[in-house]
Amino acid sequence: MAFSIVLSASSAASATVQQENQTGNATPYGASSEQFAVKQGSNCYTVTPLGDGSDNVASFYDYRGAEHGYSSHGTNDLQIKDSSQFFFYRGNGGLNLVMLHGRWAGNVSPGGGAVTLELRGLPSTGGWTIKDDGYPTTTDSLTANKSMATASWTWSGGRSDGGVYQAAPSAWNSRIQIVPHFNREAAKYPDPDWEGRESENQVQRWIVRSGDGTAHALDLSQQVVIEPGACDSQNGTTDTSDHEPEPTTQTHTSTSEETTTETAAAESTTRDTPEETAAAGPGFGTGLTLLALAIALIGILRRRY
Repeated sequence: MAFSIVLSASSAASATVQQENQTGNATPYGASSEQFAVKQGSNCYTVTPLGDGSDNVASFYDYRGAEHGYSSHGTNDLQIKDSSQFFFYRGNGGLNLVMLHGRWAGNVSPGGGAVTLELRGLPSTGGWTIKDDGYPTTTDSLTANKSMATASWTWSGGRSDGGVYQAAPSAWNSRIQIVPHFNREAAKYPDPDWEGRESENQVQRWIVRSGDGTAHALDLSQQVVIEPGACDSQNGTTDTSDHEPEPTTQTHTSTSEETTTETAAAESTTRDTPEETAAAGPGFGTGLTLLALAIALIGILRRRY
């Protein structure tokens, strides 16, 4: 089938890219009924685990050693170059949070990457059931202490990397926080075994997958929160901000009051205008005429007497 990768810069803008699976199955590895809300900023994506519980996660991941590039070969059809992914997988041994980086191509080339993930709120009864890589001289580091875990990876182009954290399905009932540190922020950056320049070995996408065939691109610089259950809104996106916008009625009322005040002032100015004009009207002119006539009459009388 085709995985749909939704690239979301905000809840109002998205684009879809198709990545073809090699298996051609209607639903890859089946799909579990559990739901999780993956939240980042104002975006929320409801995801379900891959897998139907009939297979174990070790067979699904199929990690192979030196002769096969220290890579996962069971997830080849999910892997994407220059990308880091995570998703849930339902196996017969429990529910698993899978981390998957890079793409196996059989030869080392530019296109590697580095990432450190801080995970908080993981089931304390679980642990890393697969460490890719886990051989003695690896630079990768996957640790866990109760509900907290830290994982650091570097990988070369043409290779994949990752790990699996497993716990009982009922244990995934708490809020999980993932704080990412990609590229230069990663603990193991740079990898001395990389081919090409450092600029050619950069993670460009962070993706969360779902058992329904969708995959959502995340912001590389922002933390992610995973909670049991579905997102609140029907379109898969909800605003998770802590503040509420100010009511627009307040602004509208204020504008109306200002408009009313301005109108009243204009009416007052209109009423004052006739009073000011009356002071220079016809009555005032008549008075001046009579005064002039009186002065002229006085002058005439003085000349006669």
